[in-house]
Amino acid sequence: MDNTKYLESLLCELDGKHSDTLRETLRAQNVTLDELLSQPVTIVGAADEGVRLLSIFESLNAQDVQIVDMNQAKIGQLAHEQHRVQSFCKSNIESRHVILATHRTCKAYNTCKEMHASSVNTFMHLQLLYPQTFEPHFFHENMLETLLNNVSALKALQGKLADDLSLGVLASCLDYRLHGDPSVMEPHIDWELYLPTGIDLSRFASHYVDCGSFDGDSVALHINRYPDIVKGAYAFEPDPATFARLSENMAHFGFVECVNKGVGNRVTKLGFSANKDRASLFSETGELSIDITTLDSELTDFAPSMIKMNIEAFEPFALEGATHTIQRNLPLLAISVYHQPEHIFSLQKQVEDIAPGRYQFYLRQHDGGLVETVLYAVPL
Repeated sequence: MDNTKYLESLLCELDGKHSDTLRETLRAQNVTLDELLSQPVTIVGAADEGVRLLSIFESLNAQDVQIVDMNQAKIGQLAHEQHRVQSFCKSNIESRHVILATHRTCKAYNTCKEMHASSVNTFMHLQLLYPQTFEPHFFHENMLETLLNNVSALKALQGKLADDLSLGVLASCLDYRLHGDPSVMEPHIDWELYLPTGIDLSRFASHYVDCGSFDGDSVALHINRYPDIVKGAYAFEPDPATFARLSENMAHFGFVECVNKGVGNRVTKLGFSANKDRASLFSETGELSIDITTLDSELTDFAPSMIKMNIEAFEPFALEGATHTIQRNLPLLAISVYHQPEHIFSLQKQVEDIAPGRYQFYLRQHDGGLVETVLYAVPL
């Protein structure tokens, strides 16, 4: 595949279009809302987004809707009103319209196709096609409008990417967002998280900073990959309950500094929603009050060689708060760029503005769907 032509064809599809016109064109290429309301539908995924979608269909008086899950522990649980979670099997997929209510869609999409679903759709794409009916998740807010209004920024990003695989990742991400078929991403996926094809991270592994550490899974992954190289690490996690697990899991390493704070652009306190619902995790009204810090203030005696950020749309604030650290140390950066539609292009520009001409940029896709798209900024 010629990834340059692939990307340029998608940019051409966006260039100069109005959102209403393009949205109508895209709707005509997909199952209609009337078909979803009048014909059998199966929702795959019984977590928050699947239950939310089920409640929307109920409010629209859909004729035949059921919800299934691949997790056997959820089978039989009450999902919404009279609906109980059913098993993910061919009899619940075949000849039904399937909607994938998960951010990791690629493998489930292919399986549902093999089970002869009438159509296979993603909840993300329905939110793009019918935003008035299906209120967008905060990952997807104004997605089509953001892409249409920033074609020049996408073209600028194209010129900054350092290899052909990065162009393919960018193209397939745009293709998936516009057309809803996650299988287009398959040729470009590196399934091992933070193990990017063509980039040797071992050169930057020694002094590691992890923003958004959760229970330490990504920290442990890094240390276990480079056991003879890692000399020190910082792990930031704002949620107190999760932080307790992080501290416990990191204790045996002996050199991981665990910090119970969020990472942003100033030292302050913010409300925090620990249940990770549809709103951003940080807000003025969250049920917990969480300390926010900056990397510039926390790392005065630590020179990071690599910084990873996966912090639920707070990445631009954390980068701003790490300006001096980045300028002083030029660490490799591994930044999640999927939490807001503009992040796929805006975060590269932000890093370039912090350290002009000091980095090469790569995009890598580490899962099939609207997650784990990572910008790698590699020091020159």
